[in-house]
Amino acid sequence: MSAYLIIVYLSIAIVMSYFYGEIAKRTNIPSVLMLIATGIIIGQFANYPFDFFAALEVLGVVGLIMIVLEGALDLELTKEKMPLIGRATGIAVFGIIGSIVTISALFFYLLDMDLRMAVLYSTPLSVISSAIVIPSIGNLKKAEDREFLIYESCISDIIGIMVFYLALNVVETGNVIGSLGEFSLSLVVTLVISVLIAVGLILLFKFLNTKVKLFFFISILILIYALGKMMHLSPLILILIFGLVLKNYKLVFRGKLSNLMTRMEFKKMERDFHIITRETSFILRTFFFIVFGITIDIGTIVEINVILISLMSFILIVLVRVILLRAFANKMSEVLLYIAPRGLITVLLFYSIPPEIQMSQVESGVILWVVLVTSIFMTYGLISNANSEKQEQVEVHPE
Repeated sequence: MSAYLIIVYLSIAIVMSYFYGEIAKRTNIPSVLMLIATGIIIGQFANYPFDFFAALEVLGVVGLIMIVLEGALDLELTKEKMPLIGRATGIAVFGIIGSIVTISALFFYLLDMDLRMAVLYSTPLSVISSAIVIPSIGNLKKAEDREFLIYESCISDIIGIMVFYLALNVVETGNVIGSLGEFSLSLVVTLVISVLIAVGLILLFKFLNTKVKLFFFISILILIYALGKMMHLSPLILILIFGLVLKNYKLVFRGKLSNLMTRMEFKKMERDFHIITRETSFILRTFFFIVFGITIDIGTIVEINVILISLMSFILIVLVRVILLRAFANKMSEVLLYIAPRGLITVLLFYSIPPEIQMSQVESGVILWVVLVTSIFMTYGLISNANSEKQEQVEVHPE
């Protein structure tokens, strides 16, 4: 295939993604659905000499880093917001636990899977996708709702990845106590190292005398993430903490540290990182979901057992969310019930299961159906919420 033809295809994909985003703003239909549909169409009608599965993992990992960093740069930590942060964290954690318990029970009893394998396979389906949530909630009127969803989805990503690799370690070693010990140790070590690295990188950014800084630092963050993953740490925490420290520098740079950088330097650095992460995550999200669509085997998504398992998993996901929001966030907007889509992390973790322990009971079609149905459910909630807000405005300001 000609290099120029490849460039044309890639450019068309980016242009289409931009228009999908504009359509999403006006209709509340997630652009992710349109990207996946585009990928499926390409996969069915185009002949391509590439192995897209390797590209899918790379795009997913780097895209996840950019999306979490973008979300962290939007999160302001204040005393007034601590109750909101606490609720978001609690619902994210218990949402994952509740979804794993219910979906793994479904796999255990209905598909006759080993309990450990059932937990492993249910974990990707239990994680809310910040890659879908963050771009989809811009039209929500209440800032409190947007902040809650950003916190919840980012924390869900991080906790979900940690729990997945804990479950994978248990499956591979068969040692539950040892795996929990390693998990706890890696979490503590990661938290300490993350704070030190975040402060060090911010200071390095100030004193590094070069015009090319942003992609240099993005490369450092990706490098640290990859090395941390190879060392069995939880490096996504580093990405989150780096963004939080940069956004909330006054909480960390106090006393003698407060004299090292001015307020304007922090604000400029934050603004620059905001721009680069937003643009980069847009590109990576575009290609990730198109490639995901290309890799889908259409034959698996029309099987009755795949559809039934997917719908039952979706019902359990919604049931867990309803219970948690009613119990811990009953006074918040009704639209939050609908916004718990599965996406990038779900796909990425599913394809991270080593081939030697993969099981045929849960096919890729289940992942696609859950991603699609949860996104459609979110779309319905966003459209209903937008219509109700318009109705309220009409009643308050009748013509």
